[in-house]
Amino acid sequence: MEVQLGRIGERDIIERIRGMYPYAWPDDDCFYFPSGDRYILLKTDSISGASHIPKGSDPERAGYFFAAINLSDIAAMGGTPRYFMAAMTMPRDTPLSFLRAVERGIYKCLSRYGARMAGGDLKEGKEMAFAGIAVGVVDKDKMLRRKGARAGDLLCVTGRLGKNAAAYHMWRKTGQRKWANMLLEVEPKVREGQALHRLGATSAIDLSDGVYSSIYQLRRINGKGFEIDLSKLPLHREAVRAGNGLGIAIEELALNFGGEYEILFTIPARRYVMATTYMKRRGMSMTAIGRVTGTENILIKDGRRIPIRNRGYEHFMRRVG
Repeated sequence: MEVQLGRIGERDIIERIRGMYPYAWPDDDCFYFPSGDRYILLKTDSISGASHIPKGSDPERAGYFFAAINLSDIAAMGGTPRYFMAAMTMPRDTPLSFLRAVERGIYKCLSRYGARMAGGDLKEGKEMAFAGIAVGVVDKDKMLRRKGARAGDLLCVTGRLGKNAAAYHMWRKTGQRKWANMLLEVEPKVREGQALHRLGATSAIDLSDGVYSSIYQLRRINGKGFEIDLSKLPLHREAVRAGNGLGIAIEELALNFGGEYEILFTIPARRYVMATTYMKRRGMSMTAIGRVTGTENILIKDGRRIPIRNRGYEHFMRRVG
């Protein structure tokens, strides 16, 4: 019996595909290649109407989200976005006003982060789907990579966790438009990414698939384990409200859900106080939620050390627990 994609999941599929090629490519948020004293960063990401655009959400917000998730990986490598291309498939009965609203959202996001639309493609199809290509630049001596975490480093995160998970569960429960739109409220952490190398970050990854999934990837790349202290998580107020109101464990909302698009990174402990002060003075935030230690991923909860399995959102398997 032939193996189906839904039985092995996105991560295993990618590893099998990589093994088909006689050469390797970087295991980072973006592909990169040299251009003078800089690297050019290339990223592609896609969304589908059924999986990523909640029913009832604002199409302009969906367009902004689409652009933002492509720029997010450039941000996680400390880069500056420059250009964006979009290939869109839409049913023939899609209103022109919907497409125009999506494009307004894309334009707003690109303009905010100094990038320009560089064209793309538009096709007719039965289902709605968008694929983007983002181009950025970063100085060679300022690029952040997923590899580089060292034993004793602190594990940190920008911003607060759990908002998007809370919005998803509240939207599923109520169907209200405000939750659908909140689920799409994403900003690429461009300023944060550019600051992190200067502050001494040793590795970084964007949180598109959640903290648990990200530390699984970092463990595989770095050969080191990560401890997360549940009591230290910077929680978004909506995550606390949804957790209490819906009876969902806060670690499931803050650690085991995709769509955050914050930056998870490691930094030497001796640089932490200076780094947090620097970020705060510039209107940004970072919080140490754990450390690099051993070879296994561990959650510290109520004094207990709980092994973290390979969890988080995963396409084809839709694994969250």
